[in-house]
Amino acid sequence: MPRYTFAMFDRTQRDLFDDAAPAYDSARPGYPAPLIESLIEHSQLPDRANILEIGCGTGQLTRSLAPYGYTITAVELGGNLAERAAANLAYYTNVRIVHADFETWVPDISSIDLVVSAQAFHWLDPEICLPKIAQLLKPTGTLAVIYNLFPGGEGPLYEAIDRIYQRVYPRSGERASSSLADRVSQTVQAISRGGVFRPPTQWQQRWTMSYTAQRYLRLLETFSDHRALPDETRRRLFQEVQLAIQRHGGIIKRPLVATLFAYNLTG
Repeated sequence: MPRYTFAMFDRTQRDLFDDAAPAYDSARPGYPAPLIESLIEHSQLPDRANILEIGCGTGQLTRSLAPYGYTITAVELGGNLAERAAANLAYYTNVRIVHADFETWVPDISSIDLVVSAQAFHWLDPEICLPKIAQLLKPTGTLAVIYNLFPGGEGPLYEAIDRIYQRVYPRSGERASSSLADRVSQTVQAISRGGVFRPPTQWQQRWTMSYTAQRYLRLLETFSDHRALPDETRRRLFQEVQLAIQRHGGIIKRPLVATLFAYNLTG
């Protein structure tokens, strides 16, 4: 019986993100400063800390950590995403982007102060990755898993969008059970059950991002369940959502809950 178990979902969907690299770069939110400060304070990072980031995307989190001067190795599965991350972070000589699958990557680093993964850890195989992370970390090191969760909004615009989804893309019980919030819950529980890390310390920061209609569609393009839709369904959904936003002032304010789980080794 595996020590680490996540709910079953199609891991091949993680490959869909790379095709959406331009949209991912322009529309995916970063992370609020108070959460970054909590991460640094909890991890007790020295001035020249070594950080390993797993699944950096186009650098949404990396850009918040790079100005501190830490040595950062950021591993990204998608080639297009990694290329954009390297371009976005080219100014920082302390950041290295590695195009690789973390599960098969042979590390050329060790004695890591912080291993961090933002918006990506639920795509990893815990049987492989948790022992690998534990070996790379210093005994006092930290594993941090960070997510922006997208709770539903309120008001006439969100009510209109809900009606569009109910008509064009009805969410079945299966889809609801595999939502990001559920995956995050399953992920943090699995890490805690593994026996390698202590129960996490948790922080949350509520914040809001404002999107024009066109930029909001780019955000939707980066969601794996939307990218997996049939082309005609996705086209109709995006068209109707765009019209709804335009009819309600042209701006949608998307509530976010940035959540940080910080783990320390049991040993």
